[in-house]
Amino acid sequence: MTAKSAPGLPVKVTTAGAGHGFWALLVCLMIMTSVLFISQVSFAEEKAKAPESLDALITKLKSANQSEALDAAEKLKKRPKKTKAVVKDMAGAITHKNEIVRLTIIEALSEMGADAEAAIPSLIQALKDKDPMVREAAGIALFSIGEKIAPAVPNLMANLSDRQKPVRDAAILALVKIGKPSVAGLVKALTSKENVTRDSATEALGRMGAPVVSDLTAILKKGDPEASGPASKALEMIGAPAIGPLIEMVVSGDSKSADLAGNTLAAIGAPVVPLMVNALRKK
Repeated sequence: MTAKSAPGLPVKVTTAGAGHGFWALLVCLMIMTSVLFISQVSFAEEKAKAPESLDALITKLKSANQSEALDAAEKLKKRPKKTKAVVKDMAGAITHKNEIVRLTIIEALSEMGADAEAAIPSLIQALKDKDPMVREAAGIALFSIGEKIAPAVPNLMANLSDRQKPVRDAAILALVKIGKPSVAGLVKALTSKENVTRDSATEALGRMGAPVVSDLTAILKKGDPEASGPASKALEMIGAPAIGPLIEMVVSGDSKSADLAGNTLAAIGAPVVPLMVNALRKK
C-alpha cells in the first residue's frame, strides 16, 4: 500500500498490511480444507456404519470366499426380523463348502423361528450333514420353526441313533415339537437293538406327556417283552397323567399287564398311593 505525503516529499511504501492479509487468507484456506476433510471422513464413517442391503449380503453369502461368506452370514444372523424376504436364498446357501458358514446360516434361520418355514427342505437335508454341529443346529432350527416340520420325521428319527449326544438331543426336541406324527416311529424305535436309539425314543415319548399315555399303556397290555421296559420308563417320566390308566390296568387287567403297570406305578412313587387306595376301595 502507498501513503500520501506532503507535496514535494517522497512517497513511503509499506507492505505490512499486505502481509497480514496474505497470512489471514492462508489460515482461512487451511481451516476450510480441514473442515472439508473432516466432513469427508465423517461421511465415509457414516457410510461404513450403514448396514449392507440384504441383496448385497446374499451375494456375499454365495461367495466362494469363505471369509466374505462368513461375514455375510454373521450379519444376517444379527438381523432375524429383516431376513424373511431372503429365507430361500439363505436356505440355498446351506450347502456352502465351509462348515462354519453352513452352521452360521442355520443359526440365523433358527433365530427367525416360524418365519424360516421356507427353509424346511434344506434343513431336513442338513440333518445328514457330515459335521455334527451342523446336524445339531439343523435339528434346533427345525424345532424353532414349529409344528410344520412333520416332513422331517424320518431324518430326525435317523438322528436318534447318532453317535453325538447333542445331535440326538436336538432330534428329540424337534420330534416332541412335531407331536402325534412322530409317535408311531418313536414307538417302533422302542424295540431297536441299538441302546442309544431306544433310550432316545423313550425320552422323546416321556417328554410328550399325556397325549401318548394310551400308546404306551397299549404296549404294556400286549406284554411285548422288548418294548414294555422302555414304555414303562416313558410312563414313569410322564408321571401324574399316566397314573389313572395304570391303576385301571392293575385293577382290571390280566396278571402280566397288571404286574407291568404295578411296577411302573411303584417307580412313579408317592403320588400314586392315595389314588391307588381309592381305586382299591371302589373295587
